[in-house]
Amino acid sequence: MDTPCLHTLRLDIDGDAVTATLCHPERLNAVSGQLLQELVTLADWLRQRDDLHYLVLDHDGPVFSAGAHLEEAGAIFADTERVRARLRANQRLAQEALAKLAAVEQISFAALRGSAYGAGVAIAMACDFRVMAEDAVLNLPETRLGMFLSFGATPPLVAALGLARAKEMILFAEDWDAPRCLAAGAVQQVVPRDQVRARIDAMIATLRQRSWPAVRLGKQVANAAAPARWGEVTVAEPELAAEALAGGDVATRVAQFLRRRQPGG
Repeated sequence: MDTPCLHTLRLDIDGDAVTATLCHPERLNAVSGQLLQELVTLADWLRQRDDLHYLVLDHDGPVFSAGAHLEEAGAIFADTERVRARLRANQRLAQEALAKLAAVEQISFAALRGSAYGAGVAIAMACDFRVMAEDAVLNLPETRLGMFLSFGATPPLVAALGLARAKEMILFAEDWDAPRCLAAGAVQQVVPRDQVRARIDAMIATLRQRSWPAVRLGKQVANAAAPARWGEVTVAEPELAAEALAGGDVATRVAQFLRRRQPGG
């Protein structure tokens, strides 16, 4: 199957491993609708590639992802006649992208050489393993913007951190440094920034010594045994997002945030 032509991700194949690099550092690798759609395309392509056993999500630039593409979100909120329908569609696309990413047969790794925020954290949490630079942070800023954590990201976060720690991360919207993330179970390894990929390569090298069918099936059985990752909350999320976000002060908060990012703002 031909390698797909993508614009927000750059694909590099090395033997039985593929690296998908978030490649818009000038936008801080913001999670746009195009990126979500291309994650769906990536997952569908990987389903046809039984010769590829490992997936690494990496990034250009100093930041893994600054989170949701707020200019795109601002355009959705400005479309007052269709805002609810567009919010529902965006949520459904995000849920599809992250659910498919979590379900690929390949063993997946997030290379958090830089920090991740909001939707960027959600993408990293959809991977099997996360290796984090010791000077990076994770942050879920949604409550500061009048939003709630969506994209189907809450179930895997609760499964990984436990209920109390997940609520702490979601509600307080604070930077979590690497030691805190490691202690909470949000990441599996913390290393110096320039050693993140080397550590992932070493993990892959270890797995290559195992039986691939056993590794592949082990992932599937573990996923099946875990608490519901994409359970009933994701059924309701698109409607919740359409009503709670369209009817609240999110548009005002997003506009204020964007103004602060502009020169002289």
